[in-house]
Amino acid sequence: MKKLLIIIICIVIFVFSIICGFLVNAYVNFSKKESEISNEDNKIKNNNEIINTSVADEIVSPNAIVIKTQKYAKCGHIKTEKESVPRDLINLNKEKVEEYYSDWKIDSYSSNEISISKINYGICDEHYVLRESNGYISISCKNDIGEYIFKGLTDISTKYLSAEDLEKLQKGIELIGKENLNKCLEDFE
Repeated sequence: MKKLLIIIICIVIFVFSIICGFLVNAYVNFSKKESEISNEDNKIKNNNEIINTSVADEIVSPNAIVIKTQKYAKCGHIKTEKESVPRDLINLNKEKVEEYYSDWKIDSYSSNEISISKINYGICDEHYVLRESNGYISISCKNDIGEYIFKGLTDISTKYLSAEDLEKLQKGIELIGKENLNKCLEDFE
């Protein structure tokens, strides 16, 4: 009986050792897999970071528009113009566009729209004065130092205007903006 008891104890210890060995092996393998998964996650994150930071250059589309905004320091006016992108800029990246518009500030840039601005320290070109000249109404533009530069004569004769209108024209009618100029000329027609 003693021998049987020793054999049973040995078998139990042997089975217990095998079970413990499987459990330890499973734990070690599980730890390795977790470590490998963690390393793979880090690699994926690192790869995503690389992909996210390497953005391809955005190039100018042939259908893009350029929005130019000029601010005039002396008169305080802001002039905005929209135009088609120049042919020289098509398929260029932002860096090349900045070189092309070196005296402008790029406010926004995309493949379909480029917005640029700059400050001019003079006055805008929309300061007009109307006067009577040789029986017709003449148009002049004001420059940065306040002088008026003759631009041309209109087809509007002054001989049928009222005395009040003639007096205004002799003093000079100052207007700002092309819309105001056109409206005033229409009133004289």
